[in-house]
Amino acid sequence: MKKISSFLIILLTPIFLFSHSLVLSVMDNEDGTITVQGVFNTGQSAAGALLILEALHNKEILYEKRLPASNELTVDIPKIPYQIVLDGGEGHTVIKDGIAPPEGFKEVKTSKENKEKPRKRSRTDATIATSNAVTISIIIAFVLLFATIFISIKNTNKLLLELKNK
Repeated sequence: MKKISSFLIILLTPIFLFSHSLVLSVMDNEDGTITVQGVFNTGQSAAGALLILEALHNKEILYEKRLPASNELTVDIPKIPYQIVLDGGEGHTVIKDGIAPPEGFKEVKTSKENKEKPRKRSRTDATIATSNAVTISIIIAFVLLFATIFISIKNTNKLLLELKNK
């Protein structure tokens, strides 16, 4: 029974290593700027996550930049209503409403003639994020692979020895 329990623990460990979510913090600096901070709830860095300030009325991209190693950016507050999008990759997107500037938002008049298509996010902007969970999972996979090969060789030698003795 202990063998089965330990096998299940080893098998299910990688599942727990991947459970994390992106946390977005927005702070008003009281000087017409905001500081946006992104981090995973496991404490893992969100460096490289894409920060986008997007106009609410037409989805126009007002600001777009990747988070640096410090996990935070200071940005001027737009004069029009906007939302903050932090895209940390597949399944890790957080959206929050933007903080109003000290003088408040300006009213936006929308006309059908001036509507432009919003710029789409490019896949070429993506960066490869290295994660401790991925590294540990790969190490566990290789250890299990080598253990399987070792046990297989050992059992094959036992079988050959038994066949030789008969």
